[in-house]
Amino acid sequence: MLLLLALACNPPLVQLPPDRAVTGVELAPGEDFTVLTRASGGDGVQFNATITWDDGAVEDGTERVEWSLSNETAGSIDELGWFQPATTGGGITWVKGRLAGVEDEVTVTVRWSEERVEGEVDPRDFEAATPGDAAELWLYPEDGVTLPRNTPGITFQWQAPEGQAAEAWRLRFTSTLTELTVYTDQLEWRADEETWQSVTGTNAGGSVQVELAALMQGVLVEAPARTLGVNRFDAKGNIVYWSTSAAGFMEIPYGSPAEPYLVMSETGYCMACHAISNDGRVAFTYDGGNGRLGIKDADRADLVAYGDDLYGNFKAWSPDSERLVASYAGTLTLFETSGWASLGSVPFPASVTHPDWSPDGTQIVVSAVTGYSADWVFTGGSIAVIDVLEGDGWGDVRTLYTPPEGTNAYYPAFSPDGEWVAFNLSTGDSYSDADAELWVVPTAGGEAVRLGAANKDLNLMNSWSRWGPLPDDDILWLAFSSTRAYGRYVDGLPQIWLSAFDPELARQGQDPSFPAFWLPDQDHTQNNHVPVWTR
Repeated sequence: MLLLLALACNPPLVQLPPDRAVTGVELAPGEDFTVLTRASGGDGVQFNATITWDDGAVEDGTERVEWSLSNETAGSIDELGWFQPATTGGGITWVKGRLAGVEDEVTVTVRWSEERVEGEVDPRDFEAATPGDAAELWLYPEDGVTLPRNTPGITFQWQAPEGQAAEAWRLRFTSTLTELTVYTDQLEWRADEETWQSVTGTNAGGSVQVELAALMQGVLVEAPARTLGVNRFDAKGNIVYWSTSAAGFMEIPYGSPAEPYLVMSETGYCMACHAISNDGRVAFTYDGGNGRLGIKDADRADLVAYGDDLYGNFKAWSPDSERLVASYAGTLTLFETSGWASLGSVPFPASVTHPDWSPDGTQIVVSAVTGYSADWVFTGGSIAVIDVLEGDGWGDVRTLYTPPEGTNAYYPAFSPDGEWVAFNLSTGDSYSDADAELWVVPTAGGEAVRLGAANKDLNLMNSWSRWGPLPDDDILWLAFSSTRAYGRYVDGLPQIWLSAFDPELARQGQDPSFPAFWLPDQDHTQNNHVPVWTR
């Protein structure tokens, strides 16, 4: 038995004649090429190998070389050189044939192609149609949206030009590795999980062009194509957001539907203004502004109960979860989190609110306020930081960003790498201001940059941005609430939106954001705010 296991894990080396050496391996087909695949099967290819010996002899080596692939998600190859493309998506792979340290390789591009017909549609009608003028048909998503690879299928939405109607629609996704064509008589389309994974998995690290055409009384009307980027890695963590409709919090493990997290129907109280520690504890406020402070552990058991005499509006946990700061009446108080004793106030020279703790634990950023009314309503806010010293001590306070006269800066948040602070800027007070926009400033100091692509337009109430966990990539993610339209479903109701963020562009002083996308599977009939993205 041990011998059999050893042979399985370490196949014997090919035995060569003792008096001959391999000088060349040549594969056929020898040119790089593309094969098509689909869910029902792919176009397999037989590879052959020719061996050249040092004495000049040439012979077939198909059964002697070792066959391998550089990318096994693109297909498989057997010991006789038969390459079978995968049926779940496309990809690029090197096919290698190797013998005695000599090898040859060919690049094979696997292109995944599918056609779907949904509803009473005849695809031949599109081929026979007369080309018409281009028209703007899209409702969602925006051109240039970039998604994490594990984003659930998004709902593509469109409409006919005003006063007109279409009998059918054609939606086409194309890239070097993908061609998916959908014919439908509906005004939207969302892929099933398997199909969407084929699109995103195949094009991770690249982009897909999305084309839309309408069939209108024998005329083919096409919209300008849109580009959909797919990040090469998954997004991590859970997004817990405040729903005023549920009077509590909803939770979306990224890639899954929303579930109640702590809502009034469960606790009997309205809860808001939450912060979640790295060990899963949640701090929040009961009964609205200036209400009692509540703390629950990861199992939702009370650590600080409703009747306990602690208060706090906005909170931030230290990275080690051993300390919590909470704002109340313009003052920041430090709590130890084993017995919830107060360790005194944080020494700021002005009224402060909206704290966030840096990921390395060395700084706290706040909104420093001149026109104070309440922790959640004020004008004249600037962004300031204070150094956190050992032994619960405090260092210098410095202003990170002073807004232009007549504007207000608030809701600061450290990026997961600690390099940036995102914040809001608006002309009114800090509560539900219609012209609130998203900005970032370097933590080390420097020029602030407006997130123009994420903001999209004016007066969309782009508010309370929070970063996703540090990804395995150079793209960061921001979640925020906005009243922008989500296709035909929502217009003017706060919803959670996500935007990609390129730090390198920010370092160059350019807009580092990408057009935002609606967080899939939140309840679009609810008012959704304050997304907190946990690890």
